Amino acid sequence: MATSLQAFRSLIEHSPDAISLIDPDGEVLYASASTTKVFGYQPEELVGRNGWDLIHPEDRHQSRQVLQQVFYEPPGPVRWEARVRRKDGSYSWVESTVSNLLVEPDVQAIVVSHRDINASKAAETERQRHADEMARSNLELEEFAYTVAHDLREPLRTISAFTGMLIQRMQMDGDNKEMAKFIVDGAARMSTLVEELLTFARTGKHEAPGRVDLQHAVAQALQNLAVDIQATGAKVTVDRLPVLESNEIELVRLFQNLIGNAVKYRREGSAEIHVSAQRRGLEWVIRIEDNGVGIAPEDHDRVFKPFVRLASRDIPGTGLGLAVCKKIVEGLGGTIWVESELGAGSTFSFTMAAAEEGLQLRNAQVAAV
Repeated sequence: MATSLQAFRSLIEHSPDAISLIDPDGEVLYASASTTKVFGYQPEELVGRNGWDLIHPEDRHQSRQVLQQVFYEPPGPVRWEARVRRKDGSYSWVESTVSNLLVEPDVQAIVVSHRDINASKAAETERQRHADEMARSNLELEEFAYTVAHDLREPLRTISAFTGMLIQRMQMDGDNKEMAKFIVDGAARMSTLVEELLTFARTGKHEAPGRVDLQHAVAQALQNLAVDIQATGAKVTVDRLPVLESNEIELVRLFQNLIGNAVKYRREGSAEIHVSAQRRGLEWVIRIEDNGVGIAPEDHDRVFKPFVRLASRDIPGTGLGLAVCKKIVEGLGGTIWVESELGAGSTFSFTMAAAEEGLQLRNAQVAAV
């Protein structure tokens, strides 16, 4: 065994990682010179000791499982992370790679390579701290927006109602009536914006996902949009769509916003809108294609930002619809984007993870509405 260890030692003494050889019970047979840098121990201080004594109590169970896996399923390697006690008593995060070379005549041991990962662990902790702070800030901002929007609704109703009463009760000339109408219209626009803000703040606060038939979600969205679709003569066709693990309420709102935008931003003549789905690896790509006014390439990213409006004031809107869509899709783990050119229509696409139990397509196709 000594000859084998000497031959093996010549290959690993200059490795920056701490290399040790242990037997199936965890007893250290050999430790490289780098052990001092990683653990603070001289190599001879580890030989003969049981390695389990140095592993943090909370990490021992996992470490034993890894060793058993390597022992019964040679040769490995298997990698895991654990806290190991240094000579000064402190614990250091170490990434260990284990290989079973018990059957190798020149080694006849389990080889463990240890690497100090304290720096990467600290960076990971800092990233998680920033992520937690960002999530907390976003939650506070959403709660603030919800509170402000909720509190603004009643004063706006009061302004609109009392202005309407003044118009009915007072003798006004044409200019005064026009100014009063400006007040009522402004209050109405602000009320719409408040409702959109409430929707934006509530988006993402939904129940656990369940089985959702996208065909049914689109049908609900079309029913909600029936008045606008019939009034404009829009034609909506829907291909076969999958059943997914998702949230139906959010998806109905998503389809309603995207199809409603296609109806709103139509060119002269009736809008033609087509909803389709395509399987791509582990996800579905859902597309809503229209023949509307289109969007310039330089505005493709901007349209998903809150309060960005590219249309004239003649077309009603608050600039929050697509921001809500983006928030819904990203909250469900997907991405959303648009492909479009001015005057050539738009195709809004978003991704959704495929259901774990496999795709389920319906054969029915919804005809034009």
